Amino acid sequence: MFSIIRTGLDAANRDLAVISNNIANAGTNGFKKSEAQFEDLYHSQHNNSTEKATGMGVKTIKPRQSFSQGSLQATNGSLDLAIMGEGFFVLGQPLGRGLNTAPQERAFTRDGSFQLDREGNLVNTDGLPLLGIGQTPINIPFLGAPTEEGNPELLTEISVDSEGLISATYGLDTIVKVGQIELADFVNEHGLKNIGNARFNETPESGLPTFGAPKERTIGKIQAGFLEKSNTDITDEIILMLRTQQAFNGCGKMLQSEIDVTKKLSAR
Repeated sequence: MFSIIRTGLDAANRDLAVISNNIANAGTNGFKKSEAQFEDLYHSQHNNSTEKATGMGVKTIKPRQSFSQGSLQATNGSLDLAIMGEGFFVLGQPLGRGLNTAPQERAFTRDGSFQLDREGNLVNTDGLPLLGIGQTPINIPFLGAPTEEGNPELLTEISVDSEGLISATYGLDTIVKVGQIELADFVNEHGLKNIGNARFNETPESGLPTFGAPKERTIGKIQAGFLEKSNTDITDEIILMLRTQQAFNGCGKMLQSEIDVTKKLSAR
């Protein structure tokens, strides 16, 4: 009995850890909540015996990610981007490591908070470049073509349309197309490996990514001026936490009762 009750305590403790992580990241852009998963443990004789399988407790397995769409928050930032529908932004490694990004070094995210670095590269808050067509970093020059007077026009505005096409305005009305955002989609997004900071890596379970421009095939569209918030519902998580705490307390009381019974039997 001790080992069975202990598995219940371990499972409830694991569930509380997952719920706490969801609540802690309720304000994280692009965060996807997890759901604790459990399996029954059985002991049986795998022969011709008629003995029935006996329950031996519960074990925890890999938490399941929920990739449901989070709510969109308006920011009016020209480089704040949200994905409406399926797909992930593709991030490369820091640009100092070279232009070529190996598949194992790519990361995928739904957090579309981007800005320009001092060299005009489109990067996220951690300095990782957003990759476009051909899995290459997107660069937006701060200076445009020289005018008739010989002076280059300054970058005044950046816009991104629903298909991921990036346009830059120089001076008053010189519009130049400077890049194309490419999104990634997976056959089994639940197989992605969570590496923190709302980022994921591909795995054999997720399959290889399929790249394409927004609104191609099953890939969603881009909504500029918005950020996708966490898909965590605080109310639901608190209800789950209360339920899990009751399960933990119940297992604790069962364990105490088992200890008391064992003590009485040992005293005889």
